[in-house]
Amino acid sequence: MGRIEEAQGRLDRALARLEEATSRTANGESSAAMENELATMRARCQTLEARSQEVSERLDAAIESLHTILSEDNGAG
Repeated sequence: MGRIEEAQGRLDRALARLEEATSRTANGESSAAMENELATMRARCQTLEARSQEVSERLDAAIESLHTILSEDNGAG
């Protein structure tokens, strides 16, 4: 679970930076710099979402394996 929580934390921090960047636009920061930061944050977000999906799929597979093993053990008893 540590990896999922870590990924969620990174996603939360990336979203916070994105919100901060959005508020800076209202304060007059250059549009080009904001676009660059936004693109970077979107890329990071996509990476984190992909990793989260991979972890979720791996956990589902591990749970299914455990269910299978437990079912086999119960049938042999």
